[in-house]
Amino acid sequence: MNDPSASRRGALIREKRQLNSLTLTDLAQKTGLSISFLSQVETGVTNPSINSLRKIALALGTPLSSFFEETSTDFKEAKSNGGPVVRKNERKILRGKDGHLTYQLISSDPDHRMEFLITRLEVSGVSTESPMAHKGDEGALVLQGQGRFEVDGQIYDLKEGDFIYIRENQPHKYSNTANVPLIIVGAISPPGF
Repeated sequence: MNDPSASRRGALIREKRQLNSLTLTDLAQKTGLSISFLSQVETGVTNPSINSLRKIALALGTPLSSFFEETSTDFKEAKSNGGPVVRKNERKILRGKDGHLTYQLISSDPDHRMEFLITRLEVSGVSTESPMAHKGDEGALVLQGQGRFEVDGQIYDLKEGDFIYIRENQPHKYSNTANVPLIIVGAISPPGF
């Protein structure tokens, strides 16, 4: 039996792929994911990880959050009134299937020129298996813990209070190297999460 949220998400992905005039083969080449996996995602048979969804979103030129707007089971419902303030209880929250990675979208209005988020990576967690590049420059400030950031093949060990700037299209990933959750506040411009 298919998960209703996976079916809705799969239909959205298929719709966006077709709007971009891409075949499954095209999307597979752009994402590095297999055609059969993408087909299962589009039909709702498979519920992909955040990292797989992020690869798909990047390939389709759409924000990752667009795959979650339809369903409150994946994102907590935001109650924001559209004004300049987003209250703590108004943040959209996205959790990875394995529970190691959580994103809180502090600002998720696609009309803004910047996007802010809080990322929590559990002990021994990794953001993604292999480095990923995306549209938009990104900055990250470590609020808690320690992390190893790989950016364009270079390794940087960051501790609480350290900051890293990642330019658009630089492949990157990070891992938690401490015995406490790694908490990062980040910004992306232009928005693309």
